[in-house]
Amino acid sequence: MRTAFDEHFADPIRHVPEIHQVWNYWNIPGQYTYLRTQPEKIIPRALCERFFAGLARLAVERFGMTVATWPFLSLYVAGCSQGIHNDSRNGRLGYVFSLTEWDRRRFSGGETMIFRDRGYFGSPAVTEAQAASDFFDLVPTVFNQLLLFDDRMPHAVPRIEGSMEPCEGRLVLHGHFQDGPAVAAGALPIPVVRALVSTQVEKMRPALAEAGKGLTGTLNLRVTVRADGAIEGGQILYDRLLPFSEGASDPKSAINAALGLVRGMRFPSASGPSAVTFALPFGPTPAR
Repeated sequence: MRTAFDEHFADPIRHVPEIHQVWNYWNIPGQYTYLRTQPEKIIPRALCERFFAGLARLAVERFGMTVATWPFLSLYVAGCSQGIHNDSRNGRLGYVFSLTEWDRRRFSGGETMIFRDRGYFGSPAVTEAQAASDFFDLVPTVFNQLLLFDDRMPHAVPRIEGSMEPCEGRLVLHGHFQDGPAVAAGALPIPVVRALVSTQVEKMRPALAEAGKGLTGTLNLRVTVRADGAIEGGQILYDRLLPFSEGASDPKSAINAALGLVRGMRFPSASGPSAVTFALPFGPTPAR
């Protein structure tokens, strides 16, 4: 993928509109300044699809998130940056995959700056002199690195200072993992599983709202369903419930209550066992 990008900018005197006039200069004053495009306009579609297939597989297998958004390809040269923001309405996890030749860079800035998830008020930190590096982690945009972080975390990209040569800039593929319809592996047909899980989760919403009062986030599960339709076990793939109001419920208690509801689910009988992956949302959910 990196080779395709370098070839795109090679021999600049021979650039032609059909191939090279594909970059969107995305500039929102005071917030965003960089170039972005659809990756398949620069990188062969087959390579993009191979990358995306692995990304989507990671999302569902490791985190139980059944939707990965198709990435943007973004380029930062001198003067480009992202201001502090969050992506709370875009997904559950943000991903940033780096194609930046970080070890040979000729610029400063360009890290992914992520808010440190720790208590501040109510801790000794409020009595200490601190600067930006005490509130944010700077993650270098190392080549071939996949970075994942909670979309609700404030984050940014410090301004690039240095070269305006595209091949010497910050180059990343980025997007989001989201909750989506249930998936299944085994004897149960996926359409049947999706319809049943959707109905059952909808019925659980009042109980989940009560158990998780003041909490927002998701509990992503993979359960083992026996041939007779009963659940015999499973695992939590991802749980990150955060309070969004005073007097919020305890996250552990909310999770235990949710697991109790899940144990009561029944699936249709089938010719063998199945593994079913789905999410239980708490509080406001990201927009689509």
